[in-house]
Amino acid sequence: MTNNEVDRCGYMTKLGGVVKNWKTRWFVLSGSVLTYYKSKDDTSSPAGTIDLKNCKTVKVCMDNIGKAHTLEVSVPGRNYFLSCDDDDTMNEWLGAISRAVIRNTKGMNWDE
Repeated sequence: MTNNEVDRCGYMTKLGGVVKNWKTRWFVLSGSVLTYYKSKDDTSSPAGTIDLKNCKTVKVCMDNIGKAHTLEVSVPGRNYFLSCDDDDTMNEWLGAISRAVIRNTKGMNWDE
């Protein structure tokens, strides 16, 4: 799979890392990178990227963080909280991100 192939895209609401407020962003999952933009119409410059190569966990967030249908994606140095519109969308994103992480770990040498 090339990095140009899109595995999933759509809007989610992301909790800010420094300023703890929720902002709607357009997300594109391609390979092992989850990129987000300010909007679907403004994809020339990403607002940020989440490198899933070293992803520790991706799970449904059970903590009360102020939003329902929320995923927690943990990578070294940061936990991302991504809220979806409904359970179905959340589960679709959970599956897509999990598959991206698994695809990446299949090629890892665990003896390193």
